[in-house]
Amino acid sequence: MSTFLIFLAGILFLAGILFIKPRAKKEKNWQTALVWALYVIWFLITCMGISFVYINASVGHVKATSTAIFLFGGISVVLAVVLARILGFIGIKSKAKESIQA
Repeated sequence: MSTFLIFLAGILFLAGILFIKPRAKKEKNWQTALVWALYVIWFLITCMGISFVYINASVGHVKATSTAIFLFGGISVVLAVVLARILGFIGIKSKAKESIQA
């Protein structure tokens, strides 16, 4: 099972790179660097959380498993929302609404 999780993590990391690459704004160097840094930090925290939960669940540490789910899961969700906001997936006004109001 752990070999499958490592293989899946590699596939997801590559998919994330291929997904973010065309959407990162090249004209703003600081924003592009911030997006890639946030993506790497988000991915590392998510992988640490999954491995921590997997290890503790396999040996029966229920309290450590539930704490890790909320801690690593919460941090991962917050970083994912920040990354989506910077990339423009959250908070974009549609052009149809702007043209109706004008």
